[in-house]
Amino acid sequence: MPQRTSGHGPLAPTRFVQRCAGLLLLVTLGALTLSACAFLRGGQSADSAAARIDKLPGVASSEVTQSESLDGFTRSWFTYVTVTLDSDYRVGDAQNALEWGLRTGWSVNDHEPTAVSVSFIDSAGDAVDWDWEAATAGLGLESASNAQSMSTIGLLMFSSAVIGDSLGDWPGDVPELAGGVFVRG
Repeated sequence: MPQRTSGHGPLAPTRFVQRCAGLLLLVTLGALTLSACAFLRGGQSADSAAARIDKLPGVASSEVTQSESLDGFTRSWFTYVTVTLDSDYRVGDAQNALEWGLRTGWSVNDHEPTAVSVSFIDSAGDAVDWDWEAATAGLGLESASNAQSMSTIGLLMFSSAVIGDSLGDWPGDVPELAGGVFVRG
């Protein structure tokens, strides 16, 4: 005849051990879920974006950075995409260049940007001559403050409130550079 056991023998788990095992399982599943979400965020890091840009024909170097600003209790992040063109290259398609630059900044997944800026410069650090006014108008992004910053430092900056609708959810997909954006001459 089989012997009945009470479950209180030397190898029987206690309720405390069972609860700890359950809690450990929940914590582990939560951590795995959070780490999976980080990988599913899309986009790319600022360093990855710069490395991708540096490989493009006509690009001497690039810098993709984020800076933080704190105003009272409000924290803002600004993403800067700066492309230095080779001396024998220029911006051939201004609208596609601007859209690609904005999409590149929007794809940086380090911190959600409050604003994204784009600049195309030459090896001396001066703004290249490109039809940025037509590009901003073509994308519906005209701004009086951009005229001032372009004339002084060669930088176009747009708030995420302005560009977010047209670029979609953050972080955006990593954009490909269309042909004819940077051309010789």
